Amino acid sequence: MRFLLLTLLVLAFPPRPSLAQQPSADEKLSLQQARLVAEQVSPELASARAAVRAAEGRARQAGAFPNPVASYSREQTSGNGLDVSQDIIALEQPLELGGQRGARRDAAKLLLAAKEARLAAARSQLAFQVTRAYAEAVAADRHATLSDQAAQVFGEAGRVGRERLAAGDISGYEQRRTRLEAARYAALRAEAGLARAKARRTLATLLSAPDHPVQPQLLVLTDTVTSDTLPFGVDSLVMLALARRPDLVALEREVGAAQAEARLARGERIPTPTLAGGYKREKAPGVGSLDGFTAQLSVPIPLWNRQGGAVQAAEAEAERRQADQIAFRRSTELEVREAYDGYQALAAQLAALGGRIQEDARPGIRSAQAAYREGETSLIEWLDAVRAFHEAESSFASLAAEHTVQRATLERLTGLTLF
Repeated sequence: MRFLLLTLLVLAFPPRPSLAQQPSADEKLSLQQARLVAEQVSPELASARAAVRAAEGRARQAGAFPNPVASYSREQTSGNGLDVSQDIIALEQPLELGGQRGARRDAAKLLLAAKEARLAAARSQLAFQVTRAYAEAVAADRHATLSDQAAQVFGEAGRVGRERLAAGDISGYEQRRTRLEAARYAALRAEAGLARAKARRTLATLLSAPDHPVQPQLLVLTDTVTSDTLPFGVDSLVMLALARRPDLVALEREVGAAQAEARLARGERIPTPTLAGGYKREKAPGVGSLDGFTAQLSVPIPLWNRQGGAVQAAEAEAERRQADQIAFRRSTELEVREAYDGYQALAAQLAALGGRIQEDARPGIRSAQAAYREGETSLIEWLDAVRAFHEAESSFASLAAEHTVQRATLERLTGLTLF
């Protein structure tokens, strides 16, 4: 009950990013809590957020009008004792008549939307990585526990075997077989310990802030990460992925931005005229001071640079991104179907194996132990039962972890919340 209340509080009042609560020594950590902590300390998410802020600034800047130019000029001539001067103060304003400003603004807004989608994709990818690391750490813990138990059983069997060999109750073959199994499980225990340390180190890395590393061995993982039935069929999941997958949405926005940039490149082929107007004062002998105004219209002549290469590059870039989008949609559909098939197949395997463990393996190991204690079965039969139980439980843990990874893959592809 205490754990349930803690989880509900965390879900209802998630910690603020500026006040990241990292797991401390021996603190229990659920999958949901691990995801929250990882979001707060992730440098990838910090980078994606900064990219969004930069895109916001560029979008705001793209809508700005060109600045006017203020100028002052003076002309003075003299000769034959005469002095003539002119003072001109003018203001020049470029006039974009080819829709350049609108195209720049459209491209910047679409790029901002793309960066926001990239941020969502980074968050989705991080959730997938944390879920996978968490599930693999849970499975590694289970493997290590099972290996420890089996190694202890075989170690004890070796001691009993030596006593029975001395008493003539078992053969030398049985004793050698027992020693071999004990050595094999000692190696498996060491291997499982290394795998456990690696899995926990991967999870701890995702939860560590630069100035506050998490100690992998202190994590207390509370979730078994078992999954329920998927709420949608494969066709619905494919449709959701094509509509909601964050990095696919980002690619679609980038296609629109590239098309807007192509329109901008075509618009820049239209000369941008500059309109100028100002005040003029002229002084001449015998005339005095004359005041007036000036007006000027200047238009660039596209003689040497007609922007043909820029237009070609922009249009080709838009076509490239559109082709990438089509390819990515195809790969997305394939990934969803593969993940769904894998998830369903693993669910069937887990159901079958879980039933056998509950009905056969666990009662069987208890019966074998009781029969061995009462002398109704041989040592080798007992050890075979122990090994079969260990392998069944270990396979179940591995399948459960992979089952969770496939569900996390579907979550990442569809943008749904499946945990």
